[in-house]
Amino acid sequence: MVFSFRIAQTADHAWYRALYVEHRAAFVNWAVKHFDAREEEARDAFQEAVIVLHRKVGEGGLDDLKCSLRTYLFAVGRNQLLSRMRVVNRQVEIDEAFHGIPDECLVTKDMDEQERQATAELVRQRLSELKPDDRRVLELYYLEGREMDAVAEVMGLKNRNVAKKKKHFALQRLIALVRPAKLLKV
Repeated sequence: MVFSFRIAQTADHAWYRALYVEHRAAFVNWAVKHFDAREEEARDAFQEAVIVLHRKVGEGGLDDLKCSLRTYLFAVGRNQLLSRMRVVNRQVEIDEAFHGIPDECLVTKDMDEQERQATAELVRQRLSELKPDDRRVLELYYLEGREMDAVAEVMGLKNRNVAKKKKHFALQRLIALVRPAKLLKV
């Protein structure tokens, strides 16, 4: 398919769909081979690349494109894929750092028994103040010890990465509730 800005500017969704179908398999194979991406991730990244192309053409932002359309789509798709991989890697790092409920949120070894009990009670109280979904994801992971795949399944989430993200933000909301109360009691 030869790229023409006049065609692209007047193209309907069928043209973009044909473009997507024509180049998707090659991109997915390339991404899986060179970036160790899952096929689903590669398809999503390529779909985003076609959406970016559509937006750029609509804005007139590709008037001086100096490469083939395929090269452009692969470059944008690669950037989308790398961005997603960075987010997932950052999420994994966050999850490893918060494998247990963080010390500043709960109990530390430096606390005496009375302070530990008070902090644990404070966390239980604040946990009950969270939205039901936030509370449930934390209970499934920390109290029931379920893996992220199981958490995603129980909560009806798309996949483990969505569950990780939900857990991370729920934990941040819990910390935000506990931290000020701890400061007030000191």
